[in-house]
Amino acid sequence: MKLRWFGGAVVASMMCLFLAGCGSSVDENKTPEMIREEAANLDSAKIEAIIKEYGEAIQEKAAELEKVVAELKEIPLKDQLGEEARKLQERSVEIGKSLDKLKANLEAYKDALTKK
Repeated sequence: MKLRWFGGAVVASMMCLFLAGCGSSVDENKTPEMIREEAANLDSAKIEAIIKEYGEAIQEKAAELEKVVAELKEIPLKDQLGEEARKLQERSVEIGKSLDKLKANLEAYKDALTKK
């Protein structure tokens, strides 16, 4: 059981490193307002590249969420209120919030692209 958690932590860490990798424009900490200001100084090709990066990041987060949900489903009903289930539920909420931020930022870039 602990090995599964360790493996999950390693995968999550690697994904975070990938998302924060060199040259990545994906940043969950940006607000849509910040993106609108930034996008005003970018050309259409750069915005399109950023949109592609956000799309890929969203797909990865969605896949991560699917894995967590699948793990939750594997927990027997009698253990659904246990510690393991609680941690997985918290993780799914974190991933959901992250997905929402990424989607909002993606929409801000799409709006900026349509204005160009």
